[in-house]
Amino acid sequence: MKYLLDTNVLSTLYDLSSQQRPLIIEKLSRLTDGDGIFISILSIYEMEYAHANAPEQKQHTIRNDINHLKANFEIIPLSMASANYFGQLKKQFKDGYAMNKQAIKKHTLDIMLASCALSDDCTLVSADKIFPALKQLNHLLEIEDWTQ
Repeated sequence: MKYLLDTNVLSTLYDLSSQQRPLIIEKLSRLTDGDGIFISILSIYEMEYAHANAPEQKQHTIRNDINHLKANFEIIPLSMASANYFGQLKKQFKDGYAMNKQAIKKHTLDIMLASCALSDDCTLVSADKIFPALKQLNHLLEIEDWTQ
C-alpha cells in the first residue's frame, strides 16, 4: 500500500502532547517494508506557512519538523495528472454542494491533496472531514483516519 499523509496527520505526529499521536505511531509501526509513506509538497507549503506565522519561540521547533519531514519522507510533487483530477473534483464539489467561488476557495488545498492521492494511487490519511465528501464524488479516492 501507498499512503499519503495529510498535513493534519503530520502536525499530530509532531505534537508530543496530542492524544491522537500514539494512534498514528501505532499505525505507522504496523506497516510493512512494502508499504510506502509519502507527503505532498503541499504539506511542506503549509508547514512553511505555519513557520512564517508562528511566534518566534515556536519557529525553531517547526523548522526542525520541516527538516525532519524532508529527510524522512518521500515528497510527491504536483503533476499534470493531479491537475486533471483537481479540475474535475473541484467542479464536482462546487456543483454538488452548491458553493459559491468564495466558499470553494477555502477547500482548494484539500482538493489538491486528494488529487495528488488519486494521481499517485495513494490512500490519503487524514482526519479532515472534507475527504469523505470528496470520496463520494470520486470513488477511487481511498481515505483512512489514523486518529481514531
